[in-house]
Amino acid sequence: MEFCEINSFTDQLIAWQRKQGRHHLPWQINRTAYRVWLSEVMLQQTQVSTVIERYQVFLKKFPTVKALASASIDDVLSEWSGMGYYTRARNLHRCAQVVVTEYQGVFPSDPKLLETLPGIGRSTAAAIAVFAYGQSAAILDGNVKRVLARVWGIQDDLSKNAAVNQLWAHAETLLPHAPEDLVSYTQGLMDFGATCCTQNKPACISQGSITCPFEDVCLAKRFDLIKHIPLKVKKVKVSTVNIDWWVLQYKDKLLLEKRPHQGIWAGLWSFPESIDLPKSAKQLERQVIKHVLTHRVLNIRPIQVTLQRPLTKIPANCEWIELADLKNLGLPTPVRLFLKNLDLIHDDA
Repeated sequence: MEFCEINSFTDQLIAWQRKQGRHHLPWQINRTAYRVWLSEVMLQQTQVSTVIERYQVFLKKFPTVKALASASIDDVLSEWSGMGYYTRARNLHRCAQVVVTEYQGVFPSDPKLLETLPGIGRSTAAAIAVFAYGQSAAILDGNVKRVLARVWGIQDDLSKNAAVNQLWAHAETLLPHAPEDLVSYTQGLMDFGATCCTQNKPACISQGSITCPFEDVCLAKRFDLIKHIPLKVKKVKVSTVNIDWWVLQYKDKLLLEKRPHQGIWAGLWSFPESIDLPKSAKQLERQVIKHVLTHRVLNIRPIQVTLQRPLTKIPANCEWIELADLKNLGLPTPVRLFLKNLDLIHDDA
């Protein structure tokens, strides 16, 4: 992989960010390591518009790393509910506990130390180091990979470690020398990839209000490779899974199952997928729910059962939960939506 010299890329990006970049996102105000870390983790798999709303609510519930560390995992998962990729929430909780116990509640400023914390990768560590501590470190998330690959016309498979390592080395050569430019440059990379050099319909194709400062030098643009860079790798086959939900209600309680610590919805509360019922129990089969995950499509068949007397025996991983307490549980999105449709849980709860 060769990198030709493109004069003033760094300076042009800094100038672009200061004029056309984003300056009023909630995590750009009072940039502490905790606030930056939280926003970076949320933004990994969630759209900015969603994060803006959820970030503020999460921060109100857990205003400090110590508050997050002392909370129960159920409280954290409950607040995270609906954003998906729940491993992020579990790593947030574990990371907060490590920062409190091993670093006296203060995130380290060294990117290498940050990278050793649960759920913090190299790019996230760099973002925390730059934004919170003014350290010089390169970021290379998905947006940044796309920007650099297009500008330099890189057609290598960026799912391969060798290609990514070369891109990391190149990203480090582009860092500004002046400390006061580090934040604008790093934020510029994020903003440029998210708003200008997007995966679909980038500014150089859509001709919207945002302009690209690199149209004259971008090799992907010059050789009509915008739609082919980054290289599209073969998609993972999506499988279909059929499951049953046994929705058991006895008076003002629902029977819920705590999911295993690995697999789909790990650590969250859902409905049992199999259970022994008395023959007299009346069953009402609800409409099948289709829920799409990254590599799976779930066809969920809810079977509603209203019991006249409690079960004599329930599985060890199940509990009867008061309806009033449902709002405090970490629930997968389809479970929460299903309960809302049954009017058993409310948005204002």
